[in-house]
Amino acid sequence: MKNKLQLFIIPILAGLLATCLSFPTDSGSRGLSSRTLELVHNAVFEVVVEKPVDDPAVYERELNWDNVPFAIRSDDYYSIGTAFAISRTELITAFHVVDLGYESLIFNRFFIRDSKGDVFEIDQVTGGSNEKDFLIFTVKGRTFDRFFQLERNFKVGDTVLSIGNALGEGIVVRNGLVLGTVPEGDSGRWELLKSSADGNPGNSGGPLVTPDGRVVAVVTSLRDNILYSVPISVILDDNRSVLPFRNKFRFGHLLLPNRQLDNTFETSVPLPDTYTSVRDKIREAYISNYDVAMSTLFKQTPEYLTGPNNSYLLGSSLSSSFPEVSFIDPNDNNWKLSDLNARTYSFNNDGRLMHANVSGINFYKIKRPNNIPLEKINTDPKLIQDLILQNIRTDRTLWGSDRYRILSYGEPAAVGRFKDELGRTWISAHWVISFEDRVQVMYILPLPDGPVIISSMQNSALLMDYQWDLEKTCSHLFVAYLAAFNSWNNYLSMTEFVPDFFKDMRFQWNNRTQAFSLKCGNISINSDKNVFDWADESELFVAPTWFRNSDSAKKLEFGPRKIILNSDIRGNDYIIIYRNIVPDPILGSKAMENWNDLVQGKFPFDETPAISARDNEGSIGVILNAGEPGADTLYSLYLSMENPVNDDNLVRRFNALKNGIVITRSGI
Repeated sequence: MKNKLQLFIIPILAGLLATCLSFPTDSGSRGLSSRTLELVHNAVFEVVVEKPVDDPAVYERELNWDNVPFAIRSDDYYSIGTAFAISRTELITAFHVVDLGYESLIFNRFFIRDSKGDVFEIDQVTGGSNEKDFLIFTVKGRTFDRFFQLERNFKVGDTVLSIGNALGEGIVVRNGLVLGTVPEGDSGRWELLKSSADGNPGNSGGPLVTPDGRVVAVVTSLRDNILYSVPISVILDDNRSVLPFRNKFRFGHLLLPNRQLDNTFETSVPLPDTYTSVRDKIREAYISNYDVAMSTLFKQTPEYLTGPNNSYLLGSSLSSSFPEVSFIDPNDNNWKLSDLNARTYSFNNDGRLMHANVSGINFYKIKRPNNIPLEKINTDPKLIQDLILQNIRTDRTLWGSDRYRILSYGEPAAVGRFKDELGRTWISAHWVISFEDRVQVMYILPLPDGPVIISSMQNSALLMDYQWDLEKTCSHLFVAYLAAFNSWNNYLSMTEFVPDFFKDMRFQWNNRTQAFSLKCGNISINSDKNVFDWADESELFVAPTWFRNSDSAKKLEFGPRKIILNSDIRGNDYIIIYRNIVPDPILGSKAMENWNDLVQGKFPFDETPAISARDNEGSIGVILNAGEPGADTLYSLYLSMENPVNDDNLVRRFNALKNGIVITRSGI
């Protein structure tokens, strides 16, 4: 988004100054006649929004509102700017004060407040432009006996006075001189008036007047102690039949570092119309523009999966349960798999939370605590968010340095479902954080041992933008499926959340005989205690990824690439089955050397037992489809165990394992 001058709108956050209007103050008021002062008193208004009433958040300790100044905590409104009457029915303010291109989920109704403290909601928009930064409107239930006269003419050196709701504490008048004009920053299509009159946050939308009270401009911004205003001539010459809206953005995405798209969004709305209708029409057009612009950005990147820039990605697979994302490496323009640096937090009852943050996007993996049912930990957004807040500190600042830890945001404002491009069903949820006009957006992917989560805290007006962004990220997220034997069937019974590539997966575990059977894609395994002492706590790990099938069509598929079976949670006795695919030359000579070693069945895949007396470990491996002429896919089997005793024991267990494995020629 293009940089703008400092705007005088007061940020709408808890703890802002907000009171009813007071009579004009400051030395500038002495330059006004009593008639003009009376006009200021009756025709200048605060622009206000309602304070949120409900706060469902739960805090570690009770909020101490006595620390907040009385005038602020006792007001039902936040003051955000200034407006003034220009006829019996119309007022004017700066567009950015009543920003109809922006729709807060909290502060979505706008009002004016007069010097008596009476409040009136804005009604019809009768003129305006976001670029020229002015908005003309009416209000419900109020007309104006006193209003300002407009003046087109001014010259350098003229005395002018800025009038506005400075810092939200009441109307302040400050004098200065006209310094000249400057072209607007984008393309110089009109002139802005410069003056030395002072201003503060809250002055936006107020009048810049002559000593006799005629308005020459509408105050919009301050830079380097120079007050910038929109001249009345610019406003009067504008077309009142439509409201044009134009903004320049620079769009980017987490998955495409250092790639951006410059976008100019333009639309217009016929006038007059209600302010809510104008806002809805602008937002509808913006959302459509965002979708087109972001889709264009992705189309301008190297083709995903099927193009020549995917060899690194197609050669990758996961080795842990923490998620990774596919992204464009800005150094060589190849799609690759990330290596996120996650921090781990421990729960009670053997639970665990892992977390990484990249550019404001949070990635989490929760391992289910033993006291929470699998379905609940996977499908209850409130429980998931509470677990995160209770393990990663998040504070609310009430006033000054008075901070309170948040333990819960309460129930989400909305919950839905989203199916990504890989056929995985996610739970979507968002929470509206009313005290700071933000929204917590979350996507939850149920897994056999607890969910993977993507979330971001953003300005509430950007909800739909970040839903688009996070859903795209969901489709580029790679996750492994890991759980104890006794949890897998519980997961597979959650049929709504079993992904398409697992629809034919079967896992049967018999703890009495210590035997299991697994069918996963084109791999079938039957094993019992002749291999390992399998138990309820033994773990099955499946890492799916994209790969080209070994059939003649070389079809691109998403399915299991790596299967790991751990006899116990220590991971000392384990089995790995891996789908090895002939590497692309771009991956280098080392990758091809490793492939040739597999083809030739070299150690450790030569069925020769290897025992380390020092480490008390033994291992043995084989290529399951060795000898296939011209094979471009080789399935390696590897067994490792502690305390192997001797070669014969290791070979006996390995043969029992190998004899229970069947790999079909067809793909996933």
